Amino acid sequence: MSVLYIKEQGSCIQKRSERLIVAKGSRSLLEIPAANVENVAVFGNVQITAQALHMLLEQGINVNFFTFSGKYLGQAGADTSKNIFLRFAQYEMYHLLPRRLEIAKAIVRNKVKNQIYVIKHHRWAESGEDYNWKQDVEQMEGLLEKLPQKETSNEILGVEGMCSNIYFGTYGKMFHCDFKFSGRNRRPPKDPINVLVSLGYTFLTREVSSALDAESFEMYLGFLHGIRYGRKSLPLDIVEEFRQPVIDRFVINLCNKRMINKFDFDTEGDRVLLNEDGFKKFCFEFEHWMTGRGGINYRAQVKKQAAKLKTAIIRKEPYVPFSMEDESVFGEL
Repeated sequence: MSVLYIKEQGSCIQKRSERLIVAKGSRSLLEIPAANVENVAVFGNVQITAQALHMLLEQGINVNFFTFSGKYLGQAGADTSKNIFLRFAQYEMYHLLPRRLEIAKAIVRNKVKNQIYVIKHHRWAESGEDYNWKQDVEQMEGLLEKLPQKETSNEILGVEGMCSNIYFGTYGKMFHCDFKFSGRNRRPPKDPINVLVSLGYTFLTREVSSALDAESFEMYLGFLHGIRYGRKSLPLDIVEEFRQPVIDRFVINLCNKRMINKFDFDTEGDRVLLNEDGFKKFCFEFEHWMTGRGGINYRAQVKKQAAKLKTAIIRKEPYVPFSMEDESVFGEL
């Protein structure tokens, strides 16, 4: 099963028997069995009938809503959160500061190691890039050595922030295409690579949120990102372990293999946006990547990590995030 992405403005999702129909006016654009769909993502001015929505909810299929440019708004989903005992255990762990900080440090330690792994496994010699990446790795490893002494979430996030600044400086040197990347920017992203990275992180957060929600977690209670009114912090925690293996590597592949090029973007003032063709390419390649073309079925892996976190919390065991080194994530960089 896969995600159904719908961005045709003015279209409508309808139900016909056990099938989904995407229509625009009197034209039928797509017809697909609901059983073949795991999730539905709609962008901008796309309607859905009550009959179609009822069928999707009855089958446990979430409908995710985004703005036309890709900002996540929310979802309509079936009521699957029934495990109150997991939530009690999650609250209990959050109130145990040493245990909470242990998980937060594990998340950041793993993220930085994944960043270092990406840098080390880039094909620097083949790219012809004369860059001293080893110096960046040494700085990141030095910062990582200070992590055990950190005593608050803000201090832990400080280590993550400094390492990410170094990492993205190196990340920009990995692109050999029509685009330049001089650092991370967003809200809105100002260059094509940042557009792709931001959209990828949004899609990834949706994947993680769906997996955690299916396990009945309290989504607003994070261990690293803590509590903020209106913010689902737990998905932000788990997204950290998948940023490099899933999205950062995916975007390098898209650009360096010319799957996406300059003709796939439009400029509106100081904003850069994927156009219709570019968006279709992105969604198509993202589905292939998530379901195994990158060497690992990341959609299944995200669900596996949600189950591992559940077990760790209930049994009061250490949580082990997804490690690129342990999972032998290689190549295509």
